[in-house]
Amino acid sequence: MTTLRAVHDSSTCTLGIANSLHPRVNFCAKARDNVLVRHKTILAALAVAFVTACSSSSGLVSQSIEGGPGQPIVVDISGVDNPMLTDREGSRDYEIQVEVSNDSDVPLTVTRITVKTEGSGAFQVQPSSQKFNEMIDPGKDHVFPVRAMGRLVRHWRADEARTITLRCIVELSNGDSYFYTFEGPVRE
Repeated sequence: MTTLRAVHDSSTCTLGIANSLHPRVNFCAKARDNVLVRHKTILAALAVAFVTACSSSSGLVSQSIEGGPGQPIVVDISGVDNPMLTDREGSRDYEIQVEVSNDSDVPLTVTRITVKTEGSGAFQVQPSSQKFNEMIDPGKDHVFPVRAMGRLVRHWRADEARTITLRCIVELSNGDSYFYTFEGPVRE
């Protein structure tokens, strides 16, 4: 019977599973304290996780599609409102107006919109996701307000453009997700 050990690399704070032949197993300081897990236990745990995931899924097949010309929807950021007030950490609450246009020939229902920063720029927006249940008729568009917190996480470098790159993900009731990337200026 094969035994597996939990492997923890404290220098990178990662946890993985390795077979007993792995030469550098160090879950804790003392080798006798290493955690041994029987192969059957892991298989049983994976089976339970699989059954649980299958029973809670909606049955829809999700597709992740990069947005662009020819897609059933077009997404744009039509505006960003922000108050002048900041909290103690310098964060501001922004309302991002995400415009979704239905370019298909059937009604489409938007179920969720997620906005997050792409990259590691000086200005970051905390990932924000909001649920919706809004049907958009063919040839029509709708503006969805999405709230997000943003702040300067470090000083701008001298050679760095004062812009932010946002990724906007629009999910539809048919299981499709469309990803759009936007770049805009950061004003101080």
